[in-house]
Amino acid sequence: MKAILCEQYGGPDVLQVTDDVQTPHLGPNGVLVRVHASSVNPVDWKLRLGLLDAVRPVVFPVIWGCDFSGVVTEVGLGVTLFKSGDKVFGFKDGYVAKTYRGTYAEYVVVPEKTLARKPKALSHEEAAAVPLAALTAWQALLTQGKLKTGQRVLIHAGAGGVGVMAIQIAKAFGAFVAATASTRNQDLLRELGADQPIDYTKEQINHIRPKFDLVLDGVGQRVWGASFSVLKFGGRLVTLAIPIPEKPAGKIKFFGTALTGVGGGFTQGLMTGKRLLLTQVKPRGGDLEKISVLIEAGKIKPVIEKIFPLEQIAEAHRLSEQGHVRGKLVLSVSN
Repeated sequence: MKAILCEQYGGPDVLQVTDDVQTPHLGPNGVLVRVHASSVNPVDWKLRLGLLDAVRPVVFPVIWGCDFSGVVTEVGLGVTLFKSGDKVFGFKDGYVAKTYRGTYAEYVVVPEKTLARKPKALSHEEAAAVPLAALTAWQALLTQGKLKTGQRVLIHAGAGGVGVMAIQIAKAFGAFVAATASTRNQDLLRELGADQPIDYTKEQINHIRPKFDLVLDGVGQRVWGASFSVLKFGGRLVTLAIPIPEKPAGKIKFFGTALTGVGGGFTQGLMTGKRLLLTQVKPRGGDLEKISVLIEAGKIKPVIEKIFPLEQIAEAHRLSEQGHVRGKLVLSVSN
């Protein structure tokens, strides 16, 4: 099969197109999917650069990529929810025992429980822009953030892949949503439903009132101090920015648990009844099915900045790495 194979860490040029990769083996609970489209996420180029090697060391060669949309071609003997011919989409965590087999390929095998049926309203390219970003937003807001109707939510980086989904999900659950983005993306924030668009190049969030029940951070520690200042007592700051230890011995527990002793911001939160939570997305088909319901109802739509053919993967990585992508970058893999 055709795939993007990577033999070492490095820049975008280490991503090589090859036509002679073996089709992945199908186990009893696996589903073999012919991938029609994938997408580029920031985690992809962070892995490619080796920035996550301290927490996820790999044995090369690897195939990066997380998102996919495609058609089922074969199912394992234990699979009951899907059959050959079903149009599906999902997010694959390709890391298993230091190997990584992701979705920059014509075929991918995924566990049945991580899959969902592709929304009929979306093309494969549109569907491939959804899974990782939407699941991240869903689990951060609802699982970690305990979002409730009527609460006030602040979303940093509202025009990014996760931010686009987070605004729409929060609005679908009846929240008041403020979101930050650059000047050029203020109209996009309004189109997505943000009640209070904030231009971070011109405005400071420190003095916004009333305060917020929940803040979703996709930027990093530099916004934690200001975020705590606009949180209510008992509020939650959920961050997606995984602290990266310099050495394996410095590993940090980050699987959905509250961090302790991370920076002055958390100390402030501890003293005022506010919590800093770090979330890591899980590939849950059940969550993705719920997201699909909102897509079919017209309450969530993907935002795609550009679609690349798979052969232009290096160019797509370069654009993603530069930052400021509006929504997602999608890869067309096969027809």
